[in-house]
Amino acid sequence: MTIQKTVKFAISVLFVLLPYALADSLEIPLEFHGRGLFGKYLNSDTIRFNFDSSFEIYLNTLRHGPLSTYVYYRDDLDMAEQSGGVSIDPRYGHYYIVGGLDYFFRGYVMTAYFVHDCIHDIDYDVEGTPVFNRFRLRFAPDDFHYTKRLKTEKRLLWSVDLGYYPHWGFHGWDINSGADYTFDVILRAMYNLYSTSNFGFDLTPDFTVALGDTSLYHRHVLGLQAYYKKSARRFGLSLEYYLFVNDPIKSPDKLWLLSVYTEF
Repeated sequence: MTIQKTVKFAISVLFVLLPYALADSLEIPLEFHGRGLFGKYLNSDTIRFNFDSSFEIYLNTLRHGPLSTYVYYRDDLDMAEQSGGVSIDPRYGHYYIVGGLDYFFRGYVMTAYFVHDCIHDIDYDVEGTPVFNRFRLRFAPDDFHYTKRLKTEKRLLWSVDLGYYPHWGFHGWDINSGADYTFDVILRAMYNLYSTSNFGFDLTPDFTVALGDTSLYHRHVLGLQAYYKKSARRFGLSLEYYLFVNDPIKSPDKLWLLSVYTEF
């Protein structure tokens, strides 16, 4: 057999066996993680910002070596205060649906993901529902990943996200309607101040800068978390201060938010 025929035969065998090799090492972990939060703004004027609640769920769907895929859902409910004794009045719900691909390498993880989200007004009419579609890349130590961060012993974790909001027309409407975002940069960190086998305190700063068609939008939040932990579960209190926020969609600038939360 000539070298050329040998190479062709080897390639043919590879193409025949590769799907079986991939199928043999492909995992379907269906691993769930999530977070729930209920918070109260500590400001005197509660007509716009009174309570917040949030729920998110992460599902690791497929895994093959250093690659894995996931889906993620988040639901934020913003509540104001009405006259007449109504303290918890839902104003709008903000829904996020995310699909992504993780690649783990040398102690880090690179994530490419797509986000679709929209805001739905409740009990009052506002013309034009904001709808967003964006692509993001995230780079972080692998212990910052959803599947590892509650079990890590590292004191400092961080992540950097770069986002792009394409303004494409689809059947006559912009897939990013409602605000003029084009790009954004997100820097998050978790710094453990104190930790025992069951208790801990973390600093959680979160800084976002978004480039719009007309200006820069900021969302800079300083957070402190105190929690009780058991295995990969946490229950605790968080205190956040919105240092500088000028986002056109939601802007609790210079407000404090005290929350109870749970993570798993």
